[in-house]
Amino acid sequence: MKYSSPLLKKFISINDTPENIAKNLILKTCEIEEVNHRTIADTIVIWYVKSCEKHPDADKLSVCIVDCWAKGEYQIVCGGANVAAGLYVPAALPGTHFPKLGITIEPRKMRGLESNGMICSKEEIGINEDLDKHNIRSLTEDLEDISDKDLWMALKDKFPWLENRVMEVDNKSLTNRPDLTWHFGAANELNAIYGVVEGGKSKVEGQKINFNKIKEYHTQCTPDAIMQILENSTKPERKVVGESEGLNAYLLLHLKNITVQQASFFSRLQMLDLGTNPISNRVDFSNLFMNISGQPIHFFDADKVDGDIIVRNAKDGEIFVDLFETKHTLKANDIVIADKKKVLALAGVVGGLESWITESTKNILVEIANFDAVAVRKTWTRLGLRTDAELRFEKNINPRYTLFCLTLFLDELNYYKKDLGNFNIGGLSYYISGKCKVEGRKEIEIDMKVMEKFIFGKKIKWFDKRVEEILGWLGFTWEDGSKFQISNSKFKIICPLWRSPDDLNIQEDIYEEVARIYGYDQIENLPLLSDTSYTPYTKYVEIQRKLEDILVRNIWCNQTETYPRINEKALQEFGGDKDNCYMLQNPVNPEAPYMRNGMWYGLLSHTAKNSKFFDTFKIFDIGKIWKKGQGAGNKEQGNSKFASDFVSEQTELGVMLYQKNVDQWNKDPILEAKNIVRMLAKELELGTVSFEKSAFSQYHPKKQALVKIGDVAIGFVGALHPLILQNNKIWETSSAVYLALNITHIVENLKQANEHVYTYETLQDQIIWRDMCFVVDASKNFDEVIAAVKKVPEVQDIQVFDVYAGKNLGEDKKSVSIKIKMTGDWNMTTEQINEVMKKSITAVEAVGGSLRA
Repeated sequence: MKYSSPLLKKFISINDTPENIAKNLILKTCEIEEVNHRTIADTIVIWYVKSCEKHPDADKLSVCIVDCWAKGEYQIVCGGANVAAGLYVPAALPGTHFPKLGITIEPRKMRGLESNGMICSKEEIGINEDLDKHNIRSLTEDLEDISDKDLWMALKDKFPWLENRVMEVDNKSLTNRPDLTWHFGAANELNAIYGVVEGGKSKVEGQKINFNKIKEYHTQCTPDAIMQILENSTKPERKVVGESEGLNAYLLLHLKNITVQQASFFSRLQMLDLGTNPISNRVDFSNLFMNISGQPIHFFDADKVDGDIIVRNAKDGEIFVDLFETKHTLKANDIVIADKKKVLALAGVVGGLESWITESTKNILVEIANFDAVAVRKTWTRLGLRTDAELRFEKNINPRYTLFCLTLFLDELNYYKKDLGNFNIGGLSYYISGKCKVEGRKEIEIDMKVMEKFIFGKKIKWFDKRVEEILGWLGFTWEDGSKFQISNSKFKIICPLWRSPDDLNIQEDIYEEVARIYGYDQIENLPLLSDTSYTPYTKYVEIQRKLEDILVRNIWCNQTETYPRINEKALQEFGGDKDNCYMLQNPVNPEAPYMRNGMWYGLLSHTAKNSKFFDTFKIFDIGKIWKKGQGAGNKEQGNSKFASDFVSEQTELGVMLYQKNVDQWNKDPILEAKNIVRMLAKELELGTVSFEKSAFSQYHPKKQALVKIGDVAIGFVGALHPLILQNNKIWETSSAVYLALNITHIVENLKQANEHVYTYETLQDQIIWRDMCFVVDASKNFDEVIAAVKKVPEVQDIQVFDVYAGKNLGEDKKSVSIKIKMTGDWNMTTEQINEVMKKSITAVEAVGGSLRA
């Protein structure tokens, strides 16, 4: 956003430097990034080209004799393509310095001929027009009232409006202040900053307001004043028919006998300073008005409109061609402006080709309207039509302010009448919805005692008087619409119409308004006195912190951050069902509208990137995942729907182990992942975990399992399928193992897990280890063998130290070698030990295994 001095001075003129104005705005309102100056040097004067001849030794240079009236004649060698005799031009005298160009004009020879000065182009005097042309500035081309009596006069003295100061605003600081995206709103801020007085003097010492039209507009910006203008307007030739619920207010003004032509240089310069390219007088005027008032307007060619203006919802499949000749297929929730036969414009977004004004247009209809912000945003998002008008509408302009903009429009119409040509106003038609009447006026109750304590923390002298001044200069009024005055501690105030309905909602918003205009730097610092007490972590946070500590310190994992939003391609690649994923209605990135239902999407992306630089690594992330609720879309209460029925939010740990080459079976990352699960379960005191075979297509069929505590699945571990690796450009011979633990399920089942009886060793315990080897089906998971042996009461621990498959075992068979740990009380005999081993063998035989001979 840019604030241009001439546009601000239409409302308020302040006797202060642009830098000080910017400083005050930074302290009290918004962030000003820089102040750009266009200053024309005193030594750039008006000259007359008396003669112009080609340079004898250069094809692209001309030798000009310029007449400086009483100062005589000068010879200048010029490279401008359009230089010719008879032109009035701006010329830089010797000694003129151009800071942006880094040059100083001095008398010098150019290809053998003396040159005393320089005839300037638009770029050289800071005007960003015709930059692609190597032309000198012809003053008679754009400026009037130039004659010989102006020779040798400084250009800035003849045309002081050529100089300008433009403040560039950081748009991020305007997110919650849509009224600051136009000059009228910024002028209101300056009105409050410089208008509040203290002891009869301006609060900004030594400064004063030279001209102030804002106070006049404050009296006009009331519902009664607005309705009086509308009711006393000329009867319209066309009516406005409002058929859409998304229409809040609509004003239609008929202008007759217009002329479409290039705008005057005065208007074009204002557009250029705002960073917008001029097009024609009508288009430039509409863009200028939007920057001045913040209210988008649109022009229709009246001769192309058949009958009344109808604001309705589009029909499904209806075709609309915009003014850029792009065809769009509309839906029923799109709001359109139409006549009896065709769609004229897409409300709040873009105009149509069939009703757009051209050079032959003679009569126009001016639209000043207010549409539902959500409907406008959904339309442009779906169609990809991002326009300046849409940017304003989606900020939710107050419908009553739209009506007030008629006053601003008529004032600007009169201000630019010389530029716009001769025209007649043919009448005004309007439509005002019930929503505009109800929601356009916002009242907020405030408490002076609470405000004083909220801002200062103590009693302040003349506090009531200062609050009255600040809120009055900001445009707030008493609840009955009269002049602002304070009589009670609690009272209601009416918010200014130019402030968005979403801007000021609660009393704390008003307190903030008072504090910032008063000046945060003027508020005395007070120590915060409050009782502090230790607040323990919630169980979720406690487990999350413990997991992070173990993974980083003990397992040497690197923590990363992954995005929660995913695209449909990632879902399809992982075999996900988009119907089971929560889809955002208005995503930040339309290409990634789904919320992740697992942590693997982001971790896989990080694995693909890091695999190009590292042969082995371990990464993890803990974050939220979202899964469709079981009652999605079934539970309603009036117009409200319960979010918990649509989506279940859970917390999940995701770990990815990557190894480029796996040369030994016992170094496979899948085994390390299982050991990590056991370690985490032990540290979290979850009890015994088991692994149950799973069959997910995106993982290796032989290397995947659900992680369970009892009968509850709390996670998953599995090696990514080689095709997944190939699709993500990861070495097909490498191994990438994904481990997930659902922290939400862990917390929910923690009580059950803590009921597990833990054993520990003392010096008096008898510890005995025995090795055993069993033959089982090759398809059987050796976790079943471990689970069976663990049921033997005397067995405290089991370790698998070898898995073997060979012809000597038989077809589809494998050998699982385990080490079992038995504990006793120093009195276990050989017979007792053998009895424990027999129980273990019997337990394995019960699940289909046999002792290997």
